[in-house]
Amino acid sequence: MEDKSQLRPKGAFTPAQLTYWSNNIQGLNVPEKCSRLLKKLWAARVSMVFLKETHFRGSEAPKLENRRFPAGYYANHPDARKAGVAILFAHTVPFQCTATLADPNGRYLFLKGTIADHTYTFACLYSPNRRQHIFINRTLTKLESFREGLLVMAGDLNLPLEPRLDTSRGTSAVPAHCIHTTLWALSRLGLVDCRRASHPDDRDYTHYSAVHSHYNRIDYIFLAQEFLTLLHNTDIELMEHSDHAPVVARTRSPLFKPRERQWKLND
Repeated sequence: MEDKSQLRPKGAFTPAQLTYWSNNIQGLNVPEKCSRLLKKLWAARVSMVFLKETHFRGSEAPKLENRRFPAGYYANHPDARKAGVAILFAHTVPFQCTATLADPNGRYLFLKGTIADHTYTFACLYSPNRRQHIFINRTLTKLESFREGLLVMAGDLNLPLEPRLDTSRGTSAVPAHCIHTTLWALSRLGLVDCRRASHPDDRDYTHYSAVHSHYNRIDYIFLAQEFLTLLHNTDIELMEHSDHAPVVARTRSPLFKPRERQWKLND
């Protein structure tokens, strides 16, 4: 019997994917560091960038955007070069922002908008290293009322969610009740750790503590549980820009890309 599927003409476009890249960058006030970072992200075809510890002062904040990442949103500390979070979009992502919520102390940033008529909410968090559970619970309560559509959250939570697997020692100095409260707050929003969902038994880490001489995983990308089927894969990259390793997650996208690269002559 003739296979009619072979007779169907292939379209000129194929579904694209969205690549999320998240890192605690520990300062971006040096122009050369910014330039190297954006070049690397573009070469890696990153769609959205979630940055923590940008260290931009509110009154003197530089802009990271360039022609390849033309849209950037920021939450900066008003007086000091500390904390600070940012979300950048590549020019290949037609994000139309409809609402923002930025922490005046540069600890969190929420964005809401559309990509190809699909509603998304993006959140970037940088937790303090004490009383993390209180900050996370309060911040997620605000996010719960802000969110709409597909929710993606990236954050440095400054605690391991599962110490047995997420620390090189198998234990954590963070009190158990802090971790339990954080897990409860995440479950309330239906947020799932993408790395743990795709690698349930792996021991891999995102941060090295020189003071305590051990590794732990405290940097995450979360996806709302009802959209977890969109997840393709995750990576933890090498520590290059700071003592935190970048976390990467790739998902299905409502966008399309040409099946073949379009070539043109130089003018």
